[in-house]
Amino acid sequence: MKEISKTKKTLFLMLWLCLFTAGIARGEPLVIRDYGGRDSGVPNKNSITKLAQQYSVKPHLIYNAERYPIRSSLHPGYVNKPQALREPVKGAQPFFIIGNDDFSRDWLIKNKTYLQRIGAQGLATNIDSNSIFAALEKLAAPLSLVAVPVDEIATILHLSVYPVLVTGEEIAQ
Repeated sequence: MKEISKTKKTLFLMLWLCLFTAGIARGEPLVIRDYGGRDSGVPNKNSITKLAQQYSVKPHLIYNAERYPIRSSLHPGYVNKPQALREPVKGAQPFFIIGNDDFSRDWLIKNKTYLQRIGAQGLATNIDSNSIFAALEKLAAPLSLVAVPVDEIATILHLSVYPVLVTGEEIAQ
């Protein structure tokens, strides 16, 4: 009889400890944004702006002349057949990469309607000046085009050539 009550006490103590520690470990969830007016304490754009104003931190403006030239390791070339992405992302925003060359400009003109239809965003690389980018931007209109170095994207996607279209499923030309 004593064995049973000792076992019951041990089980009760273990259950109580589990419930007690579970209550402590659970804690409050971290509120990032509360539209009920409660401050979460997590820095947001407004608090960062106030801090910047308080310490007179001014952003460094990059003037167009300072942005160029924009270079990457990519070069004009052909993609023999569409290549499936190793990790497809359903619903990903399609984007295309072009450069400042005849092949890219011809590809853009030929595919512009399709690119508009799928809502593709444009990345331009190997751009020497703002005037060259402005001419590409005019050619791409109404598509959005941004001049950026694309080496990191090229490394991730195993790209070596442009122009290319990257969707959530494949890389194609």
